[in-house]
Amino acid sequence: MYWLEKYRSKFTLKGVWHIIRSAWHVVRGLFPFTWVSIILIALMYYVWFWEVSEHANQILYAVVLVWLLAFAVILGFTLLSAVLVYAVTRYANRSGVLEEKNEVGGHISSGYRIFHPFFMPFVTIESKLLESGFERHATTHWLWEQEWLKPIGRGRFEHLHRTVTIKDIFGLTSITYTLSQRVSLEIQPAQSHFEMVAFQTQTSGDGYSHPEGDPRGELIEMRRYQAGDPLRLVLWKVFARSRKLVVRAPEPAIVEENDMFVYFVSGQEDENSASMARSFLSSFGISDKEELYFAADGANRLVRDEKEGISDIIDSVSHRSHGGEGLLTVAPLVSSGAMSHCFLLVPKKIGLWLEHVKKFIATYQTRPVFILSVDASQQKPRVVKPGRLKRFFCETDSVRDEEQDLKDLCKTLSAYGSVRIVDVTTGAATDYSGGAQ
Repeated sequence: MYWLEKYRSKFTLKGVWHIIRSAWHVVRGLFPFTWVSIILIALMYYVWFWEVSEHANQILYAVVLVWLLAFAVILGFTLLSAVLVYAVTRYANRSGVLEEKNEVGGHISSGYRIFHPFFMPFVTIESKLLESGFERHATTHWLWEQEWLKPIGRGRFEHLHRTVTIKDIFGLTSITYTLSQRVSLEIQPAQSHFEMVAFQTQTSGDGYSHPEGDPRGELIEMRRYQAGDPLRLVLWKVFARSRKLVVRAPEPAIVEENDMFVYFVSGQEDENSASMARSFLSSFGISDKEELYFAADGANRLVRDEKEGISDIIDSVSHRSHGGEGLLTVAPLVSSGAMSHCFLLVPKKIGLWLEHVKKFIATYQTRPVFILSVDASQQKPRVVKPGRLKRFFCETDSVRDEEQDLKDLCKTLSAYGSVRIVDVTTGAATDYSGGAQ
């Protein structure tokens, strides 16, 4: 009974299904026959018992024996190669742990080698990295396949898994197994081209004060125009009379408040957003007048340290399925002034995170600025493959326009706040106005 109570929590329906599926993949990978060979074996069985045995057809008898001999030779080479590659590869990578800190788009020499016995006839060897956060680039030199990895997603990794498939050139036999490498990798988001203008609130009007406006002070003083002054503060009536550029300036007695709350919402296709979040963290400590609050999904805390903030962004990968949940947890820790300047870094794809964001907006009665980070250099039509059932009915691949998807997302978010699109490669920020971008 103690054993049953101890392991009861592990025997859930989802857990059992995962165990069955994993066991099936292992058994199917080690089963050396392919569907082609199974069909041919069934055909040879029919020929042997219905043609050779019944009618004593010597020609078919010789054909069957030759085919069985050839199949046995091919199977033997496949099994021998599989054992040889497994043993030598494990021995060559038996020691050492790959430890490295890198960023998305970087270069990692994994040091992992896979044995390629070119002297084994009729056999080919293919290897694949199972972790989706990397692009694997392999080159073969003599007896070894070496590789380097390009991170395409942030995260922490303790193991890297590779599948090795040994098969013959005729497609009759195939053996697949998984090899593991111990690593200690920390992949940070890429450093984007950051412009603080993306996190500045914009005001409109003629430059005169409003009772509920910006707390910088009343625009009661006048001075001559200086290079860099915003044109909205120019008194054009004075210019028409005197032909002199004069601007209104805030009274110096009131101190400007620059409180700001930035929250990173994790979800699918959020790497560009993570890159923008990392760049924003570099602005911490620039000005003593600013109170910058930052939080990321899954951390449930506010940070004012760049190192801690990047660590939270990396760990938010495991919270993509329930992004935005932490908003209601960290919001009570934010001052009211910062809540009025709320920026949400959101993914490019709508997910469950939108429901959590809408709940946060309804609770605190705020209209945040949604920051959508894009990489204009990589935007292109995306091919979407239909499911197996749809492919059965001859449905072809469809092409989705990422630019149109972005416009649809902006239209959805504009109902709950203002939307700003930022290009991570140039730092250019564009406000969504509901029309063409």
